[in-house]
Amino acid sequence: MAKQKQDALAALLGADINVETSVPIKRLGVDFIIKAVDGKTMDRLKSQSTFGKELDEHKFGGNIIATACTNPNFGDAKLLEKVGASDAGDCVQKALLAGEIAKITAAIMDISGFGDFDEQVAEAKNL
Repeated sequence: MAKQKQDALAALLGADINVETSVPIKRLGVDFIIKAVDGKTMDRLKSQSTFGKELDEHKFGGNIIATACTNPNFGDAKLLEKVGASDAGDCVQKALLAGEIAKITAAIMDISGFGDFDEQVAEAKNL
């Protein structure tokens, strides 16, 4: 079992936390580039999207995409103006279709090591 511990340590020492991937958006004919989100950022996003004890899934989806998406930039002034958004999270909600938001959010959760987004939402609601 000592070898397995060494292998895990070696894996961590060699790991890159700056993970990116692309998510194809069929309607637009382009790929969005997303990055992994760390635990501290995830906690902040959940907190910003929780009112009372209720997680606002729409706000959370917009905020996590605005944070993790490196291309396009949802905080771009031209895009904000075009869709009439107040901030990057609002821009996500106004510029993308519901299924696109769900697809990108699931990809962000997956690349960040969280797995099933629906399970994460249920867990956040129980906080």
